[in-house]
Amino acid sequence: MVKYKKVLLPVDGSVSSRRAMDNAVSLSKIMNLEIVLLYVTGAIPVVITGTPRQEAENSQKEEADVVLAPYREFLNDNKVSFNVMVVPAFRVWNRICKVAEEEKCDMIVMGSRGLGDWEGAMVGSVTHKVLAHCTIPVLVVR
Repeated sequence: MVKYKKVLLPVDGSVSSRRAMDNAVSLSKIMNLEIVLLYVTGAIPVVITGTPRQEAENSQKEEADVVLAPYREFLNDNKVSFNVMVVPAFRVWNRICKVAEEEKCDMIVMGSRGLGDWEGAMVGSVTHKVLAHCTIPVLVVR
């Protein structure tokens, strides 16, 4: 039997990522595992410097705080062991896969946007790309 110790939970504030959180918490309670709560911001191009860069970074930090607040509250209320990561990326799916590897996660639990397989593949959703490129199990929650 596979023993999961750490699960990556990438979130974006959507209904499906909140459902994914519910499932990650259930798994945590059953398996006593740690959750890595991940929020990926857009990467700021290197050509943006000085005050505009600082303003963009501050804006991203404020946005992350707002998006992550209900997740933190829910995880704390459920007494789940977790840590929070906020990282920038141009390709969100790629960053999710890299964080999962760097953090030595055993599984990724993430929401689907509710797209069917064909429509999702055509749109190129983050979830579909994570499924295609990550080497660890991915639980997709609808």
